[in-house]
Amino acid sequence: MTHDKIWEVLCRHVLDVLDDVRKDEVQPGRSLRDLGANSLDRMDILVGAVNELRLDVPTAALATTPTLGELAELLRARREQP
Repeated sequence: MTHDKIWEVLCRHVLDVLDDVRKDEVQPGRSLRDLGANSLDRMDILVGAVNELRLDVPTAALATTPTLGELAELLRARREQP
């Protein structure tokens, strides 16, 4: 799966959970906190994206990705692991 497809999935979950966020605000250099996501919002976004992508990602790994771009890269790397 390409980085672009993973980014698309992640963005869709961000926009689904965070009603006040516009699509143009979802940028690789921004964090979920920057976008106003509380801890429950962040978990909803992450769990939704991970489930849709059918990945197994440790929660601790997700917590160490401060920006959306880094999170997308982590998901892409996990997707490519055997």
